Amino acid sequence: MKMATLMRSIGSDFTDEVIEELLLRSRGKVDNALQRIRRPQAAVGVVKSPLGNLLVAMSNRGIVLNHYLVDDRDLAATLEKVRSQLDLVEDPRTIKEVGVEIHRYLAGEEKALRQNIDLSLAASPFQEKVLRKLQEIPRGAVVSYQALGAAAGAPKGARAVGNAMHNNPVPIYVPCHRVILSDGGLGGYGGGAARKLQLLRSEGFALGDGDVRLPDSVVWGHRGTRIYCRTNCRAAARADRRRMLFFAGQKAARQAGLRSCKICRPD
Repeated sequence: MKMATLMRSIGSDFTDEVIEELLLRSRGKVDNALQRIRRPQAAVGVVKSPLGNLLVAMSNRGIVLNHYLVDDRDLAATLEKVRSQLDLVEDPRTIKEVGVEIHRYLAGEEKALRQNIDLSLAASPFQEKVLRKLQEIPRGAVVSYQALGAAAGAPKGARAVGNAMHNNPVPIYVPCHRVILSDGGLGGYGGGAARKLQLLRSEGFALGDGDVRLPDSVVWGHRGTRIYCRTNCRAAARADRRRMLFFAGQKAARQAGLRSCKICRPD
């Protein structure tokens, strides 16, 4: 029985116009409900890179997942977790370019990482804000957890920033390897210390295997004054550490648009 006939059989007060209006309202509510439960689609696959195998997912907005794989169990668990938010379609061709870009980046090509970023898998608005602020840290520079927290509006949120970095869904492209301890220690990394060293070395830092601190060759750069200094400069010692970046050297600081300090003359 058609819906209109069924409605007329219930009562004579339902005209064709009323029935049509009810159907339109019902259809709109159903469409809205389906839209809420319909998950975005993403191409997924495993790519090989100099940093190891990566589980990569690409949405129509960009790279949404870039996960260092440990083993088969890790692969299965990560896929299961991501499926709660994305409809995954195996598509090795779509994600292949990610491996190519990472290889070029580690070889020294500064602008090799060209994929757009989709932070749909960020665990909270705070994490998304921190990750977006992190994207502003240029190649050849690192920032402390405290300074990154201050930039995100949480100057005392170093621990929360650390959690945000550990759960970063798109490492390398969102460079959590560029976050260090306030005292110059390299700190941890979700992908492991060896990968962090490899990434930082590719960006110009003079680090050897097993190093746990920044090298003496770094210079300090201030985001407010746009000046860079030697680490022992008295002007740098008085500066607000929450606004400081550490650059691999003078060249990296100049490329970021900073000028040399006239007191310590780092050049």
